[in-house]
Amino acid sequence: MELFGKQKNKIKDYWENLLDFVFPKECFRCKKEGEYLCSACFDKIEYIEEFPCFICHAENNEKGICAQCAGKTGIDQIIIAAKYNDYFVGQLVEEFKYNFLEEISGLLSQIMVEQIRRKNLIQFVKNHQFVPIPLHRKRLMERGFNQSFALANLLGFQYNCVVRDDLLRRRINTIQQAKLSRSERQENVKNAFVVNSANALSGNFILIDDVLTTGSTFISSAKVLKSAGANSIVCLAVCHG
Repeated sequence: MELFGKQKNKIKDYWENLLDFVFPKECFRCKKEGEYLCSACFDKIEYIEEFPCFICHAENNEKGICAQCAGKTGIDQIIIAAKYNDYFVGQLVEEFKYNFLEEISGLLSQIMVEQIRRKNLIQFVKNHQFVPIPLHRKRLMERGFNQSFALANLLGFQYNCVVRDDLLRRRINTIQQAKLSRSERQENVKNAFVVNSANALSGNFILIDDVLTTGSTFISSAKVLKSAGANSIVCLAVCHG
């Protein structure tokens, strides 16, 4: 029998409450029970203050990407909240992505929101449509959720922006990027994405993912969106590294 609506939500709430009782949540940093990151530890996150070019690592670039890399990649701006090696931010991402703790998406989205506030980019962000990096359908079935869509959905609600999870499709079930070298990452996602629209695109888009390492996934996605007519592409991620 298939369950719908309130009945399904009640069962989900019951299991979540039972798990919290048997395995209580604790802060990843200070181990205080109650939540995965307590408010005191949230306030201790070290945000990236001065952006480099996140692609070639040239120092001090306000837009997070230098003119040369922007020309090569189709990316107009990059916004990153923290460094992956900021221990508990990286740990939160790993728990979210690899241990399937979907509820951590709320914490990660708030880290992104705080960086956007710090960079005075709230109005800038509101003038964009959000595009989560898609998973291949096989990976989506394995994981049960798309971490990029979870983040995009929360940010869309925060800024009252349209979330276009229908716009990009991952047509190749690529190997996980974390296991590959820089050159292998670039080859792995080459031609992996297509635009799900027969019509020319217009407007400004923010690509959303949890981590930017070499930028290969963002670059591959940005190129197909620009080729389809997108005016500008911003890349937004929780952390870099």
